[in-house]
Formats: sequence, structure tokens, C-alpha cells
Amino acid sequence: MTKTTRARRATALTAAVVAVAGTVAVAIAEPSAAYSATGTIRVASDVFPVVTSISPLMGAPDGGTPVTIVGSGFQDIDTDNLSTVLFGDVPATGIWVVSDTKLVATAPPGTGNVLVKVVTDAGTSKNVTSMFGYRLKLSADFDSVTAKATGGAEIPVTVSGATVGSTASQFAALKVTAKVGGIPTTKVTWVDDTHVKVVVPATTRAVPSKLQLVQDGFTGPESTATVNYAPVITSVTPGAVAVAGGDTIRIVGSGFGGVDPKDPDAVTVGGVDASYFQVVSAGQIDAVVPAGAAAGYAAVKVTAPGGASAEAARIAYRSALTFAGDQYLRANGGVHLLTVTGGTLGANLADYAAAGISVRMGASKLTATYVDATHLRVTLPVLTTDSLALTIYQETVAGPVATIPVAPVVTSLSAVSDTVGGGSTVKVKVAGPGVTTASNFLFGTYAAVCPGSGSGSGLVFTCVVPAAAAAGPVWVRFTSGSGTASRFTPAASFSYTDID
Repeated sequence: MTKTTRARRATALTAAVVAVAGTVAVAIAEPSAAYSATGTIRVASDVFPVVTSISPLMGAPDGGTPVTIVGSGFQDIDTDNLSTVLFGDVPATGIWVVSDTKLVATAPPGTGNVLVKVVTDAGTSKNVTSMFGYRLKLSADFDSVTAKATGGAEIPVTVSGATVGSTASQFAALKVTAKVGGIPTTKVTWVDDTHVKVVVPATTRAVPSKLQLVQDGFTGPESTATVNYAPVITSVTPGAVAVAGGDTIRIVGSGFGGVDPKDPDAVTVGGVDASYFQVVSAGQIDAVVPAGAAAGYAAVKVTAPGGASAEAARIAYRSALTFAGDQYLRANGGVHLLTVTGGTLGANLADYAAAGISVRMGASKLTATYVDATHLRVTLPVLTTDSLALTIYQETVAGPVATIPVAPVVTSLSAVSDTVGGGSTVKVKVAGPGVTTASNFLFGTYAAVCPGSGSGSGLVFTCVVPAAAAAGPVWVRFTSGSGTASRFTPAASFSYTDID
């Protein structure tokens, strides 16, 4: 019998690699444990440390800054070996391992920008972006000052902790800037190696703020002195309010974010607390004005922890002007001399103009001119109602509505004289409410017969002049259909003569 040779069974080996801290374990095994037991070979291989980020990125040249390093491969670092963490080529002055992915190292003294590296038995971290910068720790000394919230004030500052260059070019190379209340300034000017001038930035919050000098991104300590920001008012609307108070004004400006809404003294008008106010935004406050002591101007002031606004902002308290009620208006319109009560129109024309006075008939503005402190000349249209409502405004402040009666009047006579014997015919035109049924025409005290004809602008009463007892001037009058007696106008003048 022929023997056959048994083919050798090929055995494939499977290798599994398992990463462990500090080493790599390599396990080699046959495909199936059914044929033989798994064999394992361990090969030690160190894992390279990796640095992904550091914080902070800057510190003082004299060292001592704790720097947090994030990465991997830190678990087995010997913290007694300070050369494990290098700032450039200089070992850290202290090392604390937090976990395999984080450690804290204390920066040694140094200058410029250096690469932070972690060194283990496996090698050195290769991240080239983990740069730590040594910067000057500059302190600012100055006398506390008050500045507007809009910024722009220049503050002389004495620098300590280091010098800022003996020339302007050296100063520029140091890249020195500043912050006030955490807000970057607009300008820092070199004076000498220990002095600069800082222009304060604008702020939304009028509060006492510390100043810090910054060298190429590295911020020094806060100053002991403060920049006391005060609010700024740029406008107040409306510019006039009723002396009785209760009107709402809008205050626009800067720095209102620092105003305490619970402080009743934060907004005052004429030295009196506002009845109510609301800080709408850092640039707007709405306030209800208190009653004024008298008509005139009053300062509007906003106070915040940093200071108070200048008193240049003001509003005008206006008294409630109206027309006297014992007057009447002529139905034919034209210029009327009217008496004003409730206050004064001003001692002179300049005061009157400054008060922004106007007269309105409903929504229509009428022509009004100044006569004296209590009188206006007002031009009216032809009137057909029994009364007219007129309002006096001082800018936006409206006085009480005055309802003034409208009197019917004679607007023209076709003849203005006759002999005492009368008998002539005179056509009389009239204006006013109820004149279509006018009656009781009188020439002086003498009754006349005056039948009417026509309508509207064509309405006319044809009168026969009654005889008079004596020569002299009289005026023609009548009674409207509503029972109102007409008032005198120059157009109603008539004269009796004793000459035939």
C-alpha cells in the first residue's frame, strides 16, 4: 500500500496590538484556541508625549506663572525631574500632573517667546504652536479722575514694574496698550521710560473703573486709582413740559448702563427726583417729570456710581396758558386782539419766540403775533358756529382749551349815511351763526324794516333807514336767529346828518 504524505497544515498567526500607558503590548496568537493555547509576546515601546494647548499664553519675565498644559502621555512623568517640562531650554520650577491629559507647570524666569515642551523617556513633544510669551508686568499709577462716558479724556500715568523704553521707537516695539474697566483704550502715548498718557475709551456703564497697562497682550495689575465715568446727556425731548408735572421725557446719552434703577436720586429735574424713570438702554432713559416750582428752565441730571452728568441739559417748564373767557370772536374773522391768562407770554419778543408759542384751532395753526406779556393778535377765518375752541401751545405743551363765543356782525353797508329824516334804502350784509333768520335791525336805537333775500354769501337784508331824532354817528345792529345780539365792527358804522 502506498503511503501518502500528509500536508503540513499552515497555521496563520494573528497579532493584536493593545496600547497601554507608557508601553505597547503586542499579543500573538493562533487563529483557534482549539488547536493550541494562545501565546503572548509583550514588546515594550514608550508613547511620545503630545502637547495640544497651553494656558495662559503669557507671563511675567520673573517667572512664577502657573501654566496648564493639555495633551497626552503625562501619566508616568516624574514630577521631581523638572527637566520634564521645558520653557524653551529652561526647566519649569514646579510640575503637578493632574491626569494623563493634563499637567500644570510653573514658568521659570525668561524673555521673549519660547516653546513649551514635555520630555519623557520616549522623546520630546513636537508641537510647535505651544508658545509661551514673556511680557512686562506693567503697573499704572495716577490720581483718580472723572471722565465722560463718551471717553476721550487723557490721563497722565506713571509706569512701575518695568520701563517702557527710553525712546518712542523702543516704546512702539514693546506694543504697550491699556484697558479701562476691561475696555481697550484708543491711544497710549509715550512720554519717557516711566510715563505715558492714556486716552480713556467710551463706556456704556458710568462706574468707577480700574486702569491696566498691557504689554503685547499681557495685562498688568489693576490700578489702585480709578477713572470715574460720569453719564453724558446729549438730548432731552420734548424740550418743554407742563409746570404741573406728569409729562414723560426721553433722555438720550451715554453711560446709562451704570445707573441704579432703584436709586430715586438717579434722575432729577430741577433738583427734584423724577416721579418715575426707566433705564431703557445704555443710551436712553425715559422719565416722568415732577411738578415744577414755577415756569422756567430746569436742569436734567443723571447720576451713576461714577458721577453725575453736567447740568447743561435742561427742559423748560411751561405754565398753562389759555384765553380769557370774557371775550368774543367776530364771525367775519380777521385779526383779533385777545387776552391771555394762566401765565405770561414773555417780557419781550425774544422771550416769546423762545417759548415756541402757537395758537391752534383744532389741528390748524393760526397766525399769532406778540403784543405784550398778556395779549396776542390772532388772525381767524370766517366763522359760522356759535363758539370756537382755541388752544395755546408752548412748544408741545398745550394749555386748557378756551371756548370763546362767536358773535354775528355786519360785514358791509351799501350806504353809510342818511339825513335825520331817513327813508333811504341800505343793503346790509351780515355774517355769523343763525343770520339767515336775523331780525330786530336797529340804526342806533331806531328800529328798521329789513327784509332778507338770497342765501350764503349772497344773503342781504334791504333796510329802509328809520328817521332819527338828531344827527350823529350810530351803528347798525341786529339779532341772529339764535337770539344772539350782533357786535360792533367798523363795517357797521352809519351816520345821520341834518343836511338835506
